[in-house]
Amino acid sequence: MRTRRLSKDNTYLALKERIINIELKPGEAVQEENLAELLGVSRTPLREAIQRLENEDFLVRLPNGRLRVASVTTEEVKEIFLIRSMLEGYIAKNAAKNATEQDIEKLTAMIGNLKMSFQSGKSQDFVSYGFEFHDYLSEISELKTFVKILNQLRDHALRYCRFVSLHGDWNQQADEEHNLILQKIAARDEDGAEKAMQDHILSSLSAALERIEGIQAHREDGV
Repeated sequence: MRTRRLSKDNTYLALKERIINIELKPGEAVQEENLAELLGVSRTPLREAIQRLENEDFLVRLPNGRLRVASVTTEEVKEIFLIRSMLEGYIAKNAAKNATEQDIEKLTAMIGNLKMSFQSGKSQDFVSYGFEFHDYLSEISELKTFVKILNQLRDHALRYCRFVSLHGDWNQQADEEHNLILQKIAARDEDGAEKAMQDHILSSLSAALERIEGIQAHREDGV
């Protein structure tokens, strides 16, 4: 039983990771047989993984019974990032209140990784380090309910950021925004940290919308 559960969970995580990392593209049709071969698993754990991912809106079951990866839409990204701005703003406020000197050192190291990945043009690494920074703020905020709700959106937000990064680099403003958040937290400026985080996520939303709308326009023009 324990082996079966482990296999089921690993299959779910492996399939979800491929969707988040855009290895399986938004709107792409998928078949159980091909997925089983891709992941090297049997149909039973795969079907359970698919059901979980359908429930989480990463996979969509069409009326004819076929499966596809959930599409990327401007409507969904607006909802996800607006909710994030409210939740993560308050998380940053509490992180500023709770952060120890050791926390500030860890956050500073994360900002260093962010800056290095930005300067070297490694956009996917920039996304990874950015989420590491956000996740650590969630941890030190000690807001269990806020973080629990945020975690339901986290992987969807990560998928959008990965998607955007595949179609161009983030601008310098995104790098500077992380620096400002850290400055406010280090200064114990709770209200400043909250506003800096909200502004950062809303700025990321604007960038995501611009990129997604541009991609959609090119597709409609047949480019």
